[in-house]
Amino acid sequence: MERLLGSVRSIVLIAILGFLLFFGAAGWLGQQFLADNARTQERVDHTSRVIATIATARIQLSRAQLYSRSFVVTGSPQEASVAEDAARVATDTLLDLRSMVADNPAQVRRFDDAATTTEQILVTNDRIIAAVRRGDVDGARDIVRSAADQGPAFRATIEEAAATERTLLAERRAATAATLQRIIWLLAGISALAAACGLLAVWAMSRQVRTDQRRYRELERAKRESDDAARALAESQAQMQAVLDSARDPILVVDRHGVVELANRACGEAFGASSRSLVGTDISELVPALIGGAHPAGEVQVTRRDGSGFPAEISTGVFERDGREMSVCILRDRTERHRLDQLKNEFVSTVSHELRTPLTSIRGSLGLIVAGAAGPLPDKAKALLEIAHKNSERLVGLVNDILDIEKIESGRMEFRHDRLEAGSLVEQAVEANQAYAAQHEVEYRITARSDETLPVLGDADRLIQVLTNLLSNAAKFSPAGTAVEVAVETAGSQVQVSVRDRGAGIPEAFRNRIFQRFAQADASDIRRKGGTGLGLSIAKAIVERHGGRIGFEPAEGGGTRFWFTLPLLAEAQETPTTAGDARRRVLVCEDDPDVAMLLGLMIEQDGWRVDIARDAETALEKARTGQYDAMTVDLLLPGMDGITLIRQLRADAATAALPIVVVSATAQDGKRELNGDAVNIVDWLDKPIEQLRLRAALRQAGLRSRSGRARILHVEDDDDVIEVVSAIVRDEAEIIPARSLREGRQKLAEQRFDLVIIDVGLPDGSGLDLLETINARTPREPVLIFSAQDSSAAYASAVSASLVKSRTDNRQLHQTITALINGLIQDKHEDPHHGR
Repeated sequence: MERLLGSVRSIVLIAILGFLLFFGAAGWLGQQFLADNARTQERVDHTSRVIATIATARIQLSRAQLYSRSFVVTGSPQEASVAEDAARVATDTLLDLRSMVADNPAQVRRFDDAATTTEQILVTNDRIIAAVRRGDVDGARDIVRSAADQGPAFRATIEEAAATERTLLAERRAATAATLQRIIWLLAGISALAAACGLLAVWAMSRQVRTDQRRYRELERAKRESDDAARALAESQAQMQAVLDSARDPILVVDRHGVVELANRACGEAFGASSRSLVGTDISELVPALIGGAHPAGEVQVTRRDGSGFPAEISTGVFERDGREMSVCILRDRTERHRLDQLKNEFVSTVSHELRTPLTSIRGSLGLIVAGAAGPLPDKAKALLEIAHKNSERLVGLVNDILDIEKIESGRMEFRHDRLEAGSLVEQAVEANQAYAAQHEVEYRITARSDETLPVLGDADRLIQVLTNLLSNAAKFSPAGTAVEVAVETAGSQVQVSVRDRGAGIPEAFRNRIFQRFAQADASDIRRKGGTGLGLSIAKAIVERHGGRIGFEPAEGGGTRFWFTLPLLAEAQETPTTAGDARRRVLVCEDDPDVAMLLGLMIEQDGWRVDIARDAETALEKARTGQYDAMTVDLLLPGMDGITLIRQLRADAATAALPIVVVSATAQDGKRELNGDAVNIVDWLDKPIEQLRLRAALRQAGLRSRSGRARILHVEDDDDVIEVVSAIVRDEAEIIPARSLREGRQKLAEQRFDLVIIDVGLPDGSGLDLLETINARTPREPVLIFSAQDSSAAYASAVSASLVKSRTDNRQLHQTITALINGLIQDKHEDPHHGR
């Protein structure tokens, strides 16, 4: 038995060895047969591709000829394009064919001949297409008729090459068939061994089943572990959601496409929708500032589901989850903060205003005492009073700064829009602050000044405030004995004013908040300089309201250079006294050039255009032109004296009614000399000149040149009030009523007035809206607010006077109106220090 088992094992072993030997030999033969078949099949495929490519070349060349000739008939650019494309394909195909048969010299020669023929055909096609494109259709047809038909030669050559390839194709296919037959016999032999391989396969499958069962048990165990991990993750997410929901601020998690993936409970309260409904929403619908993947900082506007909005402080961050970039957005509602800020600002405003009245009395009283109005003072008492007076001035400045900040933040700060010359404004500010520079032992020096006029549009007082702040800061922080350098230069369409100090510079940590409210560096040596920390914040707001920018930079050689820019006026704005100027004109007859210039400046501030004559003869000639509404005369003139000039003017019909104001050192002597003569002099003014009296005289002269009565626009919706005011000023003025804001604007657009009386409460708006229109006029009419409402600081600087109806009697109203139309009340918009 053991022998039998041994022989069986030997037979099995021999059979296995024989099978392995046979299988190896069969494999080697099969590999050889397959490699040979593959080479044969590759040749068959190559020949097939050559034949197909030959057909493509023939077709494309035919298309090129066909469409080029069709282009002659139709003229269609599309057909020309098709012909050119087909020509390119035919040429490229022939080149491909030559490379494909590079191992066959005979075929290469045939394709070279075909390429030459093709080139001739395509040259003819190009000539035909070019002729048609030039519009020479007849020429193209002549080319078609005269060109030799190279098609048969091309086809013969191509056909010969194709026949050769077809012969090769047949031979190679036969070889392929023979190879295939051998492979079949080989496969039959191998199939004989399939049974044995099947047994082995059954054994292998059974083994595989056992292996699969083992793997299945492993997968079951992995699934249980995965489920446990998923439960842990769900618990973690629930815990995170609970933490987020406990937050009072809205928190949103957004994917890289801007879609909300997670929102806490506070989001539902903030946006007016459940947090679940917010998931899947585009974040830009809720926070427009986040559109396009932006990451803003600070305050943004947030939109609720109902379309309303609220301000919020935003904080954003980026993190990665499961290989995806996510963003987290935290919002904090600023509505309550804004309300508290408003309450704070109103409180500050109220306290500041309440402080102003007693401070004014304190400062005024201390100023009078220090000046000696109360008699001589002991030295110690005087020193103490000077300290008190100095600090009262500082306290008034602080209150004014706080009021300015409050006005800026609430949007109630009003600005004039006068034409100013930037260089003169800077010189004026430097001159006004020289005393302050002397206190700190420094010098203000204008180191750069443009030779050209630099006109800007703005509020002179506010711009002087900016310059004063920059100059005072530079003086405080510059060492004693140094110079503060001021420059006025052009920068494109802007004028740039810079102030450079010689101080220690601005600390790096303080630079990004230097223009914030109450901002001051914390260094003790800087704190000792004093100040409220409001000046630069106010300066920034004023400059930006004028359309400019403000900034600073370290100066070369030490110190800091502060600068601000203002837009330059266009050329059309720089010449307000053109031929179309509607301002009244006055002729000044004065031989002293300095006095003449002074008179001209005073009169121009009141809105008049001024001409100057240096002698009586010139004045007489100019006056007869009839272009003047008034005239001033000096009695002491070279040649013809002023009295003689006046008599000749009155004797001439052209100048008989011309209002004359005498301005002379001998005015009273002249008045006595002309006593009894009907020369109609408006006023006799002695030198030195009183500007207010000159203004009043010219106002009267302007009235006489028209009709002798002033024209007053009364914007009032109550007819009884209009009637009362008309009766009060019946002898001095004519009242033109306007019963609404719209009618008031219309009247102002149609004509000029000597005075505008405004009631604040009108049916279609506030009468104060007219102030902007009036302020833009040249000359600007004086304005009287006559209303049931108390006067407001918001418009006090924009009007000439203000009266409350319930507190004003007829006599007071009459006196105020008379003073205004006679120019006896200084117009706050015509400050002689900052003239237009």
